Amino acid sequence: MNLDTRATGEADEAEEVALSAPQDPSRRYRLLAEAPACGPRELTVCIRCPSEAVTTIVLWGDPEVLPQPRTSSCYAVLETDAEEIRTLSARLISRWQEFVAYQPSLRQGPLDVKPYTHLADLSGRPAVEVTAQVTELAWEGQYLLDELLAGDGRELAEVRRRLLEVLGLRDLRIRFDSDLDIPWPLLAVGAGPPATGGPPGGDPFATFLGHRHQIEAGADAYPTAYWYVSGRTRPTSSIQWDEELTGTPLATDVHKLLDDRTELTERIHGTELLAALNQPVLDEDLMYFFCHGEYARQGDRTWRNLRLSDPVPIDASMVDRYRKRHTEANARDATPCLFHPMVLLNVCFAGAPATAGYAGIAAAFVKHGALGVLAPHIAMPQVFGAEFALRFLTRYVVEGLPAGRAVLETVRWFAAEYRNPLALTYSLVCGLDSRLFTDPQEGPTTP
Repeated sequence: MNLDTRATGEADEAEEVALSAPQDPSRRYRLLAEAPACGPRELTVCIRCPSEAVTTIVLWGDPEVLPQPRTSSCYAVLETDAEEIRTLSARLISRWQEFVAYQPSLRQGPLDVKPYTHLADLSGRPAVEVTAQVTELAWEGQYLLDELLAGDGRELAEVRRRLLEVLGLRDLRIRFDSDLDIPWPLLAVGAGPPATGGPPGGDPFATFLGHRHQIEAGADAYPTAYWYVSGRTRPTSSIQWDEELTGTPLATDVHKLLDDRTELTERIHGTELLAALNQPVLDEDLMYFFCHGEYARQGDRTWRNLRLSDPVPIDASMVDRYRKRHTEANARDATPCLFHPMVLLNVCFAGAPATAGYAGIAAAFVKHGALGVLAPHIAMPQVFGAEFALRFLTRYVVEGLPAGRAVLETVRWFAAEYRNPLALTYSLVCGLDSRLFTDPQEGPTTP
């Protein structure tokens, strides 16, 4: 048999054979060995409580920002005990809740009845009134930071000096990896008492850590050494909301933004959400919640629930129960189990410190794979919550900013344009670098 095509007169041309993969075992994702989307943090503050009697603090970061001592590390034992720090944190959050419920002494009309509950834009309120309120909140945040670092020990004094110097800078990327659940964005540096008009020659808004820096809190979850990168040209998202809140101003604008820019799934019942959480693959890039949150109590224990349009209460333990077997199977057997959303919990108290014996719902989502969770520490006015979501999601979904930068720009926008500090109460748990990728060829980059 002659295989020489020239001898047989056949054309000597290469023939293209179309190849296709009938199956896609990666489910259109790459599983990366490292996490290139996690850029470096200029500062990491690590607080550990091996016992109620001992609390330690360690600092490390970019040598240009925080040079390490030649003979040791930036380490100290805190002299303020853990229980007092928890109490001061709860007190600070309660002060912000009092700000929401502020009642002017002289009422001049319906808009003066607890005005901060139904106005997102406070620029029309008397400047002296708003500045005094914000200055008081900043001073409270400064007080908590001072008490956290109070003490006379030599090592503690050095850590305090170094940390306050770094926090006094601007535009750093900071992770607070702490056993103590502290509302870090609400802490402040350089704040003064209201009697002096706040910081000399400065704006009290600019003293808050959440206004100065990109901040994330660590979560009590297994270390994640991989990163999912979407191969889709159009992100997927879901909106979980209570039908009672759909009439809130700008709520439909948020829905339209997600519907226009993403493949949107809508859920209005808790049973629908639990059915989705029960699936091994919940392949969504963004999960948005706009519903009611509450504290539940049994005996001397309290925990937080959220509810959609039905009476089914959903808490951290329920999220854990529905996702646990999938997460464990994925870690043990490499079973396909995709759950990697950025979660925005526009739910009252969803970001508040966890109560004794219970994990926070934000940490529960991160534990099972969420890239990050953004949630408020307080009972958030519905009008402001919808406005915040629209501003943040515009930056995150439309402009493609990483979550940390999107939060910071949203906080600064509300401070400059609306003179409203409530954006500071939204705390980011992990997710500083989380962002949407809409180009399959686009890889994660360090912001």
